[in-house]
Amino acid sequence: METHLLLGLVAFVLCVRPHKSETNSLATQFSTPGDFVIGGLFAFHSKVRYKTLAEIPTCYSFYAHGYQTHLGMRFAIEEINNSPSLLPGVKLGYEIHNTCSNVVVATKPAVGFLSKSPGDSGPEVQCDYTDYKPRIIAVVGPDSSELSVVLSRLLNFLSIPEVSHASTSETLSDRGLYPSFFRTVPSDKSQADAIVQLLRKFHWNWVAALASDDEYGRRVLEVFVQAALSKDTCIAFEAILPSAPTKTERRKQLAKIASQLVESRINTTVVFAPPAKAEELLTVVLERGLAGKVWIASECWATAATLRFIPNLASLGTIIGIGVKSGRMPGFLEYVRRILAGPEQGQDSSAIGWEHEQCPECGRLTLANLSDIVYGAKFHETFSAYKAVYAVAHALHQLLRCNVTSQRCNMDQEVYPWQLLEEIAKVNFTVESQPVYFKNGNPPTGYDLVLWRWNTTSNTTSSFEFVSIGSYDTLQRELTLNESKIQWHTRDKKPPISRCSQDCMPSQKRHLRGEHNCCYQCEDCPTGYFQNKNDPSECTQCPKQQWFLEENSTCQDRTIEYLEVTDLLPVIMLSLTILALAQMVAIAGIFAKYRSTPAMRYIGSFPTFLLILSSACFCSSFFFFTIKPSLWVCQLRQPFFFLSFTVGLATLLGKVAQSSGLDRTLKSPLLKRYSLALCVLVNAAVQSLLCISWYLWDPPSLEESTNLERSILLQCQDVSFPGFGLLLAYSYCLAVVCCICSFWGNSSQRAHDKATKAINFAMVLIIIIWTLFVPTYATSQGKFVSLFQAFAGLASVFAIFGSCYYQVCYVVLFAPHMNTDSHFCSLPQNPPAEDESDTAEIK
Repeated sequence: METHLLLGLVAFVLCVRPHKSETNSLATQFSTPGDFVIGGLFAFHSKVRYKTLAEIPTCYSFYAHGYQTHLGMRFAIEEINNSPSLLPGVKLGYEIHNTCSNVVVATKPAVGFLSKSPGDSGPEVQCDYTDYKPRIIAVVGPDSSELSVVLSRLLNFLSIPEVSHASTSETLSDRGLYPSFFRTVPSDKSQADAIVQLLRKFHWNWVAALASDDEYGRRVLEVFVQAALSKDTCIAFEAILPSAPTKTERRKQLAKIASQLVESRINTTVVFAPPAKAEELLTVVLERGLAGKVWIASECWATAATLRFIPNLASLGTIIGIGVKSGRMPGFLEYVRRILAGPEQGQDSSAIGWEHEQCPECGRLTLANLSDIVYGAKFHETFSAYKAVYAVAHALHQLLRCNVTSQRCNMDQEVYPWQLLEEIAKVNFTVESQPVYFKNGNPPTGYDLVLWRWNTTSNTTSSFEFVSIGSYDTLQRELTLNESKIQWHTRDKKPPISRCSQDCMPSQKRHLRGEHNCCYQCEDCPTGYFQNKNDPSECTQCPKQQWFLEENSTCQDRTIEYLEVTDLLPVIMLSLTILALAQMVAIAGIFAKYRSTPAMRYIGSFPTFLLILSSACFCSSFFFFTIKPSLWVCQLRQPFFFLSFTVGLATLLGKVAQSSGLDRTLKSPLLKRYSLALCVLVNAAVQSLLCISWYLWDPPSLEESTNLERSILLQCQDVSFPGFGLLLAYSYCLAVVCCICSFWGNSSQRAHDKATKAINFAMVLIIIIWTLFVPTYATSQGKFVSLFQAFAGLASVFAIFGSCYYQVCYVVLFAPHMNTDSHFCSLPQNPPAEDESDTAEIK
């Protein structure tokens, strides 16, 4: 479709008759011969007038900025022609045409560029254009994306390189569609990203976007809206600036746009438009009394000093421009003065472009007309055209294999546009400290952030200046800003707020209301959750190893906690454990020293050393508070605890069985003799089987509990049902059976002894201890919970030794007069007949 339209446009341009205006015409051109000629397309006029459709439109409304830009190209060519290091011995010529910012006007010289000589209206018809040499080798310009989109297709027909100094449309980055297009200014995508970063810097997410009604405006608006939405910046209002033919109609439509800006209460507006369109907009906005706002100027009018003449412009608010980085051009001002001074006597006027008949306005130009130079604005388009010429020159320098030492270039080398195209893509050099190279046709050039500053007490032109407040790096995609340099034209002299809704707290999520994602209500997140920046509408739980700190709006690492021996309660438990072990050692020593006394004969009726050994193992509470929990600790401590507990209870049960006469039910004399050992082995085996079943079903594990707010509790998960419950229940049942048997022994025909009473009392204490342990342990949380089991175990040890051994040790050590057979009833007072012979022998 576009190809057919382009061919139709070319046919129209070639068929229409040229028309010469009384004031100016399409023929406004400047040229000078050379070994290699570079074409130039610049806008010396900004408007056109159609008389008939069969004629090329005439141009009017002189555009001084376009004239100044073309001087940058001519100045660069003059420097190169006088340079001994770049293209030595080669003279560059130029052929510059006025585009009048109109496609029809610009197409005619572009078609002429394809011809071999100036008199031809178009290219010769050939089957193969590989060795075709048009009269120009490259084109600098044009200055608008709309013209570049059309002309680059035309120039690409012969692979003529086109290096634009002002076309920024992102469409032109498509190397498949525009393989011969290059530019020395960043694309709209970079500009859009810079503006979005600026908006986010001040938290402006409720903005308006206005664009001119042309290829540049529509494309950059589309790119900007996409970039803004991707960064949660909402375009509350967007509009295309009117392009009606009459000024009255345009002002009427602009008034509607200004009214909508007032009604929407937007404090930040981004404007993508050429200076003329921006001037019309700002004039109407000021008439509507819209003041104190922020205006973001695109690169088109970011440094357009002509807008300073708008009456009362300072009251408009704060204007921040995104200007393309420029550079110094030493000697350019003197060059412009020389050009404007007119031709010297005897000099060819066409050689320096002094053509009153073609451009009457040029003869009346003064340095004051070129405001960008007089008032120090960064004339980036002029400098960009300057760089474009140098890019072509460096490519040609490589193609001709120029030797700086011998000051010669290989002029016998045939130069075709397609060869130069390949070399331009490879250039890499520096102009005034600025690198020049191309990646997909785009340069590394960045942006300057420019503040429009006025004196607070005056709106005269002398009080106006551009102030650099930051920059944007297109390679790193990074914005730097010096906020201290910004002078805010607001009542409080602070940045205005331009938001639909205020930011939510870090512990809140967004609940959208309406169609814009910038308009929302804030809802609190649940405890332990935070608002995820990647998804503001959802609350995200902190990782297991972290907890949410609302004051810092981040998740903080949890501290690792476990039951350490340095805490007070573990210190108490450790002291009790050491005391229990010390008493066992002391009792064992007393037994060894006084083993032949009546008290020791009484004690001898207990399996003393087996009970002491199991009780020592039962003091495995060390595993509960002296060692940092680990998997092997968790897997060993419960079996070790319950097996030793079971052995101790089984030992007492065997003693009670002997005292109560239950062992008489055993028929085998061998079993009667080893009934105690049999009782211990059977109960230990049953408890061992329960332990093995537990490990096969659901073994203990190391758990990192996050129930506490700011810490991770490192503890053993070894109380899961039914494993832990079965072990505890079996031990508890042993204590109950032992207690019942001890009561049974008291009611038997045999005389009950003090040992059975002691065991009875110990079992009652153990049953009470573990009955209280179960609900307390089940309803408690925290790192001290495991102390309950250790305390219950130690209490059971003290209950057994206190009931069975303390009174005997007291008699042996402090009441030796009571150490008699009559005091201790461990020997039967009425022994059976079968035991009489043994008794007589002992006596």
